[in-house]
Amino acid sequence: MQILQISEIITHILLTIVIIVFIITGYSMTNYQVINALTGGAVSKLTSFQIHSNLILPFMVLLLLHIVFPLMKKMRGR
Repeated sequence: MQILQISEIITHILLTIVIIVFIITGYSMTNYQVINALTGGAVSKLTSFQIHSNLILPFMVLLLLHIVFPLMKKMRGR
């Protein structure tokens, strides 16, 4: 029971982080001048695009886990 709760909490935290980074990189692709100035040139439009593109698979896996954990709880409760 503890492992399931800890896994659920970790999944929620990671999903939140991935969503935030996904939004920021998406914004920085369209308004790259702002992000480029804020990061001092460390994050360019290309870097943002690469990060954004590579986040799709982790996002989908974490979203699936986010859906599966409550279903597992309901199945155990029956």
